[in-house]
Amino acid sequence: MTSDEQPTVSAAMDPLDDLVLAVRGDQSADASDYELPPAVTLDQASEILGLTPAAGRELVEAERYPVPVIAMGPQTHRVGTAHLIRHAGLSRVREVLRVQG
Repeated sequence: MTSDEQPTVSAAMDPLDDLVLAVRGDQSADASDYELPPAVTLDQASEILGLTPAAGRELVEAERYPVPVIAMGPQTHRVGTAHLIRHAGLSRVREVLRVQG
């Protein structure tokens, strides 16, 4: 993939039938270059955004987190990976999640 090409991100199923985001640099390729989870923990999202986990939790409580947050319970939150890619960039998300591709 050259620097001016944009990857294609789409929903797919991994071999264990879990939903993933499949990222393809070559849109004509059959297989994805790598896969990302559809959502990450609040701590992972905070790291991607350059925040400490404590600062991330404070922003969520103040309803000022920079991207939409999904409340899974009183103390459990998830953040959609697509929102993080739009806000921080694909390379930063891959770096923090340590995704090889």
